[in-house]
Order: sequence, then structure tokens, then C-alpha cells
Amino acid sequence: MKKIISILFIILGTLSFGKTLLVGTNAEFKPYEYIEDGKLVGFDIELMDAIGEELGYKIKWSNMTFEGLLPALQMNKIDAVIAGMSATAERQKAVGFSKPYLNFSSSHGLIVSSNNKEIIKKEDIKGKVIGVQMGTIQEKFAKELGAEVKFYNNFLGAFLDTKEGKIDGVIIDEKSGAEYLKNLKGLTQVDEIIDEEPGSSIAVRKNNLQLAEKFNKAIEVLEKNGKYEKIKEKYFPDQK
Repeated sequence: MKKIISILFIILGTLSFGKTLLVGTNAEFKPYEYIEDGKLVGFDIELMDAIGEELGYKIKWSNMTFEGLLPALQMNKIDAVIAGMSATAERQKAVGFSKPYLNFSSSHGLIVSSNNKEIIKKEDIKGKVIGVQMGTIQEKFAKELGAEVKFYNNFLGAFLDTKEGKIDGVIIDEKSGAEYLKNLKGLTQVDEIIDEEPGSSIAVRKNNLQLAEKFNKAIEVLEKNGKYEKIKEKYFPDQK
């Protein structure tokens, strides 16, 4: 009898777990994902919650460093990643992705100290030290422009080092950069770098590509019923 009860608990636990989706993010990229009043908020957060509701999943969030997201996914610590992540060819070697969920192009800002007179356009960073967050696509842009890359666990550290003259500048998603500049004085954006990669996608394990397909279908539903547009207007009012 005890054995039967134990088996039932295992089955019930499995069924319950099956309705919970563990999703990783890096809440340092306002307006995509950030912490406000102790809660995870942002475009990606609300979109993923809406996807979960559409699919009948309860979303359980795990906030971690950006570079730790894909390793955590591969090690089964989380089921998916949504963090403004592009499905680059290099990343696709390790994990699978949904279709892009952003229906507008993104650009990245080059931010330097307001006292910096040497860097006025992106080509000027050749041979300069540029800060990027570890694991982000900005590393590729900096290297393509001939810069020496310095890695940071978060962009705030890179901005502070730029203000203090320890590095020459930072490359960051333009919208996130604008949010940082609201609170950090003495810094300015001097140029932008257009992202030629597809828009951000949701990452899944390669052996769970059916989950990515579920995400795709849910996104299509949200686009058709107007929920996607409502979330987008909340966080990106300038994007029509």
C-alpha cells in the first residue's frame, strides 16, 4: 500500500511539474527585463507570462547572469531563456530557438564619456578598449570594429569605468543604454550600430524543440488577438 501511495505521489508531482515552466532571464536590460519594486518586469517578462497563460503553463522565473543562462539551460536547470537573446549561428550550435519575437529592428549604442573628444563615430573605437557584458552580442560588434574588448558581469560596471576613464566606451542595446543614461551623468551616446541578426528569440534545449514550436504558435495567437501589441506599446511606445 505504501508503495502504491509513493507511486501516486511521484505521478502527481510529475503532472504538476509539467505545468510549470522554469524560465531564465537577466534582469538588467530595461525595458526588456528589469527589477522594479522587487519584482521582475519588462517586455520580455510580460510576453513570456502571456505565452505561459496561452499554453497553460505557470512561469517560474530564475534571474541570473547573462553568460550563465545557456549553460543553465543545457544542464536542465531551466526550461527556456528569454533575455533579448539573438539566435546567432554560434548559439544555435548549443541550443534551439523560437522564431524571433520582436517585430521591429534593434540597434546598439556606442556610449562614451562626455569629455571624450577622440570617439565621435563607431569607426573611432579601433584600437580602443570597449566594455561589454560577458556573453552578449556586443562583443562581436566591438571586435568587428577593431576594438579591444573588456568583459563585465554587468553593464553598470562598464559604464562606471567609462566615466572614470578606465575604458574608452561601452556598446549596449540602444534602448537599454538610454535607460542607463537617465541615471548616469557624464556619459553620452555618439553613434549606433545596426543589428543585422534576426530579432530576439526564446532559447530551448535542442532535445526540446517542440517547446519552441509551442512558443511560436502562442506568439502568433498573441499577435492576432492584440495582446502582443498591447505589451509592446507599454514598453516601446515609439515603435509603431
